[in-house]
Amino acid sequence: MRGVLPFAVVGELESFALKADWGYQKVAFLRQLLERHPLVGFVPELAGLYARLDAYSQGKLRGQQLPTGMSARNMGKNDLWIAATALYLDLPLHTTDNDFDHLPPLGLRLVKEPI
Repeated sequence: MRGVLPFAVVGELESFALKADWGYQKVAFLRQLLERHPLVGFVPELAGLYARLDAYSQGKLRGQQLPTGMSARNMGKNDLWIAATALYLDLPLHTTDNDFDHLPPLGLRLVKEPI
């Protein structure tokens, strides 16, 4: 399966374009890129995964300890939706940052991309 775009990613990209005051050509190019990949909207099952990831990240999920050396953290809300979507679809999450590094014990597969 080719890459999919969680609704939160599309929202973040659109927001970035607005805040950066992109012109018509850049926005049109972004939309062409977005059209190449399926958009994954909200489904009720995502809410439970989101809650589990959030509780785990904060060290408050009963029976699930964070990996040794990792401390509790508040994840960005969109990052939680993105991780929940990857888990729901059983797809790897491609990222360039370390925000998801503590989540593989919950089944999240990470692919670290170079910047």
